[in-house]
Amino acid sequence: MSDPGDPERAAAGVPDGGLRPPLVPGASAAPGAASPSARRAWLLCALPWLLALLLAALARQAPGAVERLYARGVYPRVAEALRLLSDAWAEGTGAALRPGSFPSLSEVLVAAGAAAVLVALRSALRAGGPAAAVRRAVLLGGSVVLAYLGLWGLNHAREPLAVTLALDVTGLRAEELDAVAARLEGQLAVDLAAPGTPLDGPAAAEAARAAWEAALEREPALGTGPCAVARPALSKGLVMSGISGIFSPFTQEAHVAGHLPEADLLFTACHEVAHAQGWAREDEANYLAWRVGVRSPSPALRRSARLVALFHVLRALGRADPSRLRSRMEGMDPRILEAQAERARFWDRERSPAASRAASAVNEAYLRSQGQEGVASYGRMVDLLVAEWRASGERFGVGDPR
Repeated sequence: MSDPGDPERAAAGVPDGGLRPPLVPGASAAPGAASPSARRAWLLCALPWLLALLLAALARQAPGAVERLYARGVYPRVAEALRLLSDAWAEGTGAALRPGSFPSLSEVLVAAGAAAVLVALRSALRAGGPAAAVRRAVLLGGSVVLAYLGLWGLNHAREPLAVTLALDVTGLRAEELDAVAARLEGQLAVDLAAPGTPLDGPAAAEAARAAWEAALEREPALGTGPCAVARPALSKGLVMSGISGIFSPFTQEAHVAGHLPEADLLFTACHEVAHAQGWAREDEANYLAWRVGVRSPSPALRRSARLVALFHVLRALGRADPSRLRSRMEGMDPRILEAQAERARFWDRERSPAASRAASAVNEAYLRSQGQEGVASYGRMVDLLVAEWRASGERFGVGDPR
């Protein structure tokens, strides 16, 4: 190929250095360099992420302000507005742990949102190529995280439930765990001797809502009002992943897998409704499921609360003093052992080990990102349980019919 002379270069618009001017005004001529407009576009797309990180960091430094301004100020009003939608959906579809496969409002929104995201990414890809599609994805992801924090997520940074209830959670001892386990065993033995009417489906959802309504009348500091309790269409998929329930902060729906054993069904319903009250930490939601369930007039709810609580106490006792656990298990009422074994058989049968490990890893990462101790935080309800036992004079008399 011949090399054109200077006149030909000038006619072609090529500068003396041999490089053509950029096709896009303002773009850098150096390979790989980003233009100021491109940098501004990336910064704009990252802005929701930056705001979300800043907001979360500030919230963790000021739990008192979060409690006062958000958890007891902004959040109840946001939750009440969202519940109007979810309650209307539940009323129109019969969503309260109903059989069948009609999707919850959250599932509909997730499907619609996924479709909208795909359309937006495809449009960005066609208009600006892969970089534009990536920027659009970053913008959408950050916007969802920011909305999550505003609608519910800041509750992770509120003051601990132990402060609200004036419970001392320090200095947990193995002998206390053993005494609490003994008390729960005695109450459960009576529960199982006269079990009453089993609860499932809409009756279970109504029992959980009624228990929470009564709890909020007794202790208004616990929250603002029950949310819709729904069985998701993907109920079996949740159980395969080892998940019994999920709360949706975007719709204020407590999702509970509908084919769980009675104890898991009722306890999970109360746990997820606790999240709707703004108690985001898993140990606190677990403890509130106990506190609300054991004070319910429903024998099934009381029995479920005690059975699940005993499971967590025994696990904690095994970590603190294995010899005490062995002694307690050897003398335990066979009906209690069978009730726990029934729960274990269900999960062994229904849960997929691979799916469960994957879901657990995702949940672990999520909880740690919110300042919790991963999935181990569920079992820390025991600290609050023992603290209640201490405060009540080393007994659990409230809600006990005996």
